[in-house]
Amino acid sequence: MTDKSDVIAWLTAHPELFRDHPELLETLDLPHQAGTASLLEYQVERLRARNQDLSARLEQLTTIAGENEQLMRRLHRLTLDVMSSRSIPSFLDKLLAKLSTDFNADFVHLHLSGGPSALGALERVSRHPDSRPDWFDKLIDRERIECGRLTRAKLEWLFGEQAENVGSAALVPVGFTGVLAIGARSVERFSPGMGTLFLELLAGMIVYRLEMPGGESRKRA
Repeated sequence: MTDKSDVIAWLTAHPELFRDHPELLETLDLPHQAGTASLLEYQVERLRARNQDLSARLEQLTTIAGENEQLMRRLHRLTLDVMSSRSIPSFLDKLLAKLSTDFNADFVHLHLSGGPSALGALERVSRHPDSRPDWFDKLIDRERIECGRLTRAKLEWLFGEQAENVGSAALVPVGFTGVLAIGARSVERFSPGMGTLFLELLAGMIVYRLEMPGGESRKRA
């Protein structure tokens, strides 16, 4: 067992301990006497800095929570508005248009692996029943949203002539039906690791509507 003399000797031989590990000072029980004032002041300063950091984090979380609440309210209004569409083409046309106007999506395009040819007539919808790149089907199979900067080849396939204006994008698998591509001019709008709850709910709404009676969703065998 190590006694006090051993501890004192070790600390004397290693005076840099509290400099290298200042967090240890917060655990010390120091009397408020001459010679310890500087340590106490240091402890107070560290606690004050930690409190400021926690306050900043709380403020950030509060801001994010408020933004998320507003976003969910807007998604709710969007759902009520577009789900009343009588036909799938009408639903998709209205939904994609509103993503551009109401949610400030610079570029929006839905790529489907199949479905009625009438869907391909929509301005923001493309059908690919026969020829698709491998990454497209892999993205659908993984059922995982991808956000960030894309290769030039992917951008051109997803956004066509608008590709050169897309700085970042979100690729949202829509069940086993297709991929919703949302592009932004800013390279910082979509990034790996960002929250995707809104996009997941959006994809779920599209899948639900396509699978309603008269829908055209392709189900996995």
